[in-house]
Order: sequence, then C-alpha cells, then structure tokens
Amino acid sequence: MTSTNPPLKRRCPDCGSPLIKRCSEMQHLLMAKTYLVCKNAVCGATFTGVDEITHRLSPPSQPNPDVDLPFAPAAARRAVLQEQRIATEKQQPAQLNSQDLEPQP
Repeated sequence: MTSTNPPLKRRCPDCGSPLIKRCSEMQHLLMAKTYLVCKNAVCGATFTGVDEITHRLSPPSQPNPDVDLPFAPAAARRAVLQEQRIATEKQQPAQLNSQDLEPQP
C-alpha cells in the first residue's frame, strides 16, 4: 500500500536543512537504528538515531500474536489523524460537491 501523504522531513539540528535517511538496520521487530546525512553539502553533518514503534493508532486487520503494543491515548490518536488529514488536504485540490455549484442568495 502506498501512502499519499508527503514524508515528514527531519531537519539537521545544526543548519536546519533536510536530513536524508541513508540506511537503517533492524535491531528488533519494533526498532531500527537509522543513519542520517545532512542534505546541505557545506554542513555535511551525519547522525545516527533510533526509529521505534511505540503505540498503535488503529487496530490491524491481521495482528501478529508476537507483538504486544498498547494503543496510543485517544488525544494522541486524534492529533496524528488530524495531522494526516491536513497533509492529505494540502496535496489534493478541494473537491466540489453539488451544493458548491448552486448560486448563493
């Protein structure tokens, strides 16, 4: 399944330019070590970090019995889902419905 949302951009903490994810190594089913490089050739900073899956936002259709992840608190789920909707709306032109085509008094 491909995502229509734009990728979230991590920024270099030194110069503010986007970071490029060079590679990652799986450490565990829910965790990977990530290597990042600053896109600004003048800066040239390199980093390593950890990507970790910590909570579920929605239930899976085919759950893995070996994975025991808690659901995120409701407020966190709402915030992420709202952010995804905003990102999707920015990408797609507004769709007109029949009410938009009717003249307004």
